[in-house]
Amino acid sequence: MKYKIGCFIVFGFCLLAFTSIAEAQQISFVKNCSWEELKIRAQKEDKPIFVDVYTSWCAPCKKMAATVFKDPEVVAYMDKNYISIQLDAEKEKEHGFFTKFHPGAYPSFYWLDKNGQLLSTKTGYMLSESFLKSCRDAQTGSLGKQIDEYNRKWKSGNREDAFIDKYLFEILPQVFPDSVRPYFNQYLAGLSPEKLKSPRIGKLLCRFTHTIENDRVWSTLLEYNDVYSSELDSSLDFDRYMYMNLVRIPMSVWTDEVKFRSYLELIKSKNFPNKELYLNLIQMESKVFEGNYKEALEQALAIGAAYEATHAYLYREIAYTFVIGKFFVDNYSPSDEEKQTILKLTEKAFELTPSKSTVSYLAAAYARSGDYRKAYETLAILPFHKEPILSNAVYSLLNLPRKR
Repeated sequence: MKYKIGCFIVFGFCLLAFTSIAEAQQISFVKNCSWEELKIRAQKEDKPIFVDVYTSWCAPCKKMAATVFKDPEVVAYMDKNYISIQLDAEKEKEHGFFTKFHPGAYPSFYWLDKNGQLLSTKTGYMLSESFLKSCRDAQTGSLGKQIDEYNRKWKSGNREDAFIDKYLFEILPQVFPDSVRPYFNQYLAGLSPEKLKSPRIGKLLCRFTHTIENDRVWSTLLEYNDVYSSELDSSLDFDRYMYMNLVRIPMSVWTDEVKFRSYLELIKSKNFPNKELYLNLIQMESKVFEGNYKEALEQALAIGAAYEATHAYLYREIAYTFVIGKFFVDNYSPSDEEKQTILKLTEKAFELTPSKSTVSYLAAAYARSGDYRKAYETLAILPFHKEPILSNAVYSLLNLPRKR
């Protein structure tokens, strides 16, 4: 009996020790090391450097640390082939590494040679297999040399289309994402009005519609928005970008009166095609978010009718606004007039821009009017239409049941 107890005790200690080792196993990240000290160590050990930049609030960062950085294969490879360090982008922002590199998202990974010359960089969560491939590929990377080469070309005045596309929208964003817009502003300043009107410039400007800044990029977007709308390939859906920039961005700060007013006054201060349309849309959306659905619906139909021939997409975007504006939720009881108006609006949205999303809007409008049979008949055609489809979070606001 004592023998058995002794065996169990020994086994228990062994199991505890094994568990502790397994839990402790992770990439051997260097601690409390300056940038210069890290390079000296890398040169001494003749190894390249790996830097994981994270923040304490970043969920993908935590997932990488808990899974990939503890994967035995990853640990073995990284400890053998790299000197590794983790840096908190907020708490360690004074670290020497950040004097040269400025990540725009987290986690950000940097692979550098032993002298600190950049080999490669990636952003976002990766599975172990993809991470290992990136680590192996980085051994022969040359991103730092590319950046130096392209910097020289930029300074020498190279503004060829292929060069701009590669430098500003492929290379620069990987290392200096905050520099892309300033550089593009400089580039636009050197173009003639005819070149500014080109579809190529319109497509590039779509990359900057997630913010409003009083600069040449934004002014160009406004000044030629009608040209881009008519000349760009319909698959790009340029008008959706304009709606996002001039309506959804101001409305995203609607509850902050100071920010909302600053956006509104900035838009009003500019003269550009379709200005009245976008100001009317902001006014209409404000009524939606105030809960003044009756007036908002009347104005929405009027806007749609006035611009239907040139801006057919408007019904779709407006219908979406009523969804996120909680018109369809149970705690609001629309009048019969409002039910009929939302039905007209969503019918037009589906007629002019058929897709999975506009099918969903129309079905919700039928359900809101009490015609549940028509609502289910409409939902039945959902699989036969193209994207986009609504996310689960937005779909729930339609107040429609969903098959599990």
